[in-house]
Amino acid sequence: MKNSKKQIIVSILSIILLVGVVAFFFVLEGAGAVQETFAVEGYKVLVDAGHGDPDGGTVGPITGLRESDINISVAKYLQEKLEAAGVEVVMTRTDSNAIADTKSDDMNLRREIIASSGQDITVSIHQNFFEDSKVHGPQVFYAEGSAEGEKLAACIQKYLNEDLNPNAPRTQMASDYFIVNSGTAPAVIVECGFLSNPEEEQLLKKKKYRLRIVDSIIKGIEEYAQMTAGE
Repeated sequence: MKNSKKQIIVSILSIILLVGVVAFFFVLEGAGAVQETFAVEGYKVLVDAGHGDPDGGTVGPITGLRESDINISVAKYLQEKLEAAGVEVVMTRTDSNAIADTKSDDMNLRREIIASSGQDITVSIHQNFFEDSKVHGPQVFYAEGSAEGEKLAACIQKYLNEDLNPNAPRTQMASDYFIVNSGTAPAVIVECGFLSNPEEEQLLKKKKYRLRIVDSIIKGIEEYAQMTAGE
């Protein structure tokens, strides 16, 4: 009889413990969901896919991958995931073509779109190239003198380095690039990788890797949104 009572008590305690553990994880999950919703609530992001036919940008020497094709692929994945999270997205281009007949007109039209869309931030997608094929790793650029652009760039760079884990992590850098100096919203250029690096060129071919890049960018945007909420 004593053993029976002891077994009943142990069973009751086990059930109480199990209920407590389940409840704890429900609380954690709920807190995470609230935080994620808050991070992007009411956000509007302009996504710029660099280049576009006939301007293919840089080209991978091994695979023949064109920068413009990678850019639009990454930009569309970014658009899809941001919209799924409740973010309003404005795209400068949505297909393989440039948005004007000449390079000059294309860049000027991009500037007009960036200046007039009322977005919270601008993210421009590009691929890098360097004469030394050993150089690799994603890098984020912002307009020199833009404190908010630097914050946004640092957030995105942080997650690109953590998630993609390059051997020699790069840091965000100020620049005078046309796009980051367009409009008044904080703007960054995300150079996803170096097509001049053989290993990175092969990685950039893969949808899975492009999606990892997109996930890192979104984490950076969410962190920036949290940092600047209420400012």
